[in-house]
Amino acid sequence: MKNRRLLSLTLFLSAFAPTILLSQNLKMKSVRIWDSEKSNFSGFLDLEVVQGKIISIKEGTVVPHPKYLLPGFCDASVTIGSNGRGGKTSRDELSTYLLGYLAAGFSHIESVGDPTLIPLQNEIAKSKWFSPILTQSQKPALYEELSAGEGGLYTSGLVLSFDSKRNRHLPIFLKEAENRGFSQTELFAKRREGEEKGYLPVAYTFADKTSWEDALDTGYAVIFHPMPEGTNLYRAQKRDFFWAPMLSVLYLQSLRANPEQWKAEVSLWSDLHSVFGSRWKDSLAVNAEEEEGTVFRANSFSEYQATFQTEAEIKRNLLFASGAGHWGLFPGQAAIVEIRLWESLLTKPKERKLDPVANRPGFWASVFGSFSQNLVPTNADPDSLPQIRREIIQTLTWKTCSYLGADHGGRIRIGGPAHFSVHNENPLKRTSGIFPIESMVLGGKLVYTPKPTKEGTAK
Repeated sequence: MKNRRLLSLTLFLSAFAPTILLSQNLKMKSVRIWDSEKSNFSGFLDLEVVQGKIISIKEGTVVPHPKYLLPGFCDASVTIGSNGRGGKTSRDELSTYLLGYLAAGFSHIESVGDPTLIPLQNEIAKSKWFSPILTQSQKPALYEELSAGEGGLYTSGLVLSFDSKRNRHLPIFLKEAENRGFSQTELFAKRREGEEKGYLPVAYTFADKTSWEDALDTGYAVIFHPMPEGTNLYRAQKRDFFWAPMLSVLYLQSLRANPEQWKAEVSLWSDLHSVFGSRWKDSLAVNAEEEEGTVFRANSFSEYQATFQTEAEIKRNLLFASGAGHWGLFPGQAAIVEIRLWESLLTKPKERKLDPVANRPGFWASVFGSFSQNLVPTNADPDSLPQIRREIIQTLTWKTCSYLGADHGGRIRIGGPAHFSVHNENPLKRTSGIFPIESMVLGGKLVYTPKPTKEGTAK
């Protein structure tokens, strides 16, 4: 009985491909596949994978309880060397940390701020660890007012250096010091220098207003970290730029002052992410003290939350980055924190009419509506939820995967690599429905499935 869930999954997969655990061949019948063009799930389809590539997708038979497939997600900013507890990731932890991304459906992650990943990639190959596909940004450049710190992971100042073994993303870390702004001439020149050499300069603003505005004014196409209240976007309203808000970094800081809310959140994350529930949920001591050495100001999270909600073009601009490696943010679980914030903040409120005379809802108004122009927000509008979830999936898949240059492009398509998560129910139906996955397939191989404990819970 205790192995029924695992046995059921194994039989489901092996019925179509007995060698799935050893090869890259797979057949799945009557599944519903995420269609990136329509931002919705397809009808019932049969999918075949040979040598890790999808060779056919054909019309299938209608079945009562189909599986749902989502393309592998992409994460634009993680730090593998930080363990989420304020320390460094040990070798013994690495395989579990890599598995944490797979357990949340991530096929591709980008490391920012780590030393070279070549030793890690060699270790993955030698130890035969399951891992998402890793890419690494260029060594970040810090504005000269920021300290490079120990370890030499950053270039001090805006002296740009390039490494052909890393990808084309060039992070520039900006943070105002003592109310001094930056030289926009220099920022613009460094952006142009990177672009002329074939790189994409991106700005990390550390939730600083001056940094945000200077990055926009000097034409940076990608900006990371929350947007502060009052940021002047007037001159950038017609400019296309991607924004990875990384709200979870500040949200976790706010939870330190509320142990009861922290406890409730930990329980929820554990239900959605089996690796977090079994390995990390009890590894943090929560207190109200600010993290030593934090680079964020002590603004309340609510200010950034309000700005995120009110920015009109927010959904069009979003890029996904979980910030895994910051305090309290672990592989996979960090994505759950971030996406839950997005879903709650972007969902439209219900609206109801007020009785223009009594300034309260009336019986006839509740039946026929009212001509009053006064609208009062109430609970979340359930009709808006599926659309918000579709947009979030699009951001996690083709938007961010295109930014990373992922080989599947954030899609499930003929001729593309077979990177996808398998779900027992439609992920659009409930909050965080994209995360409790039945299994993860990478290059046609089964690389993750939850293992039940004796009590039948995920471990």
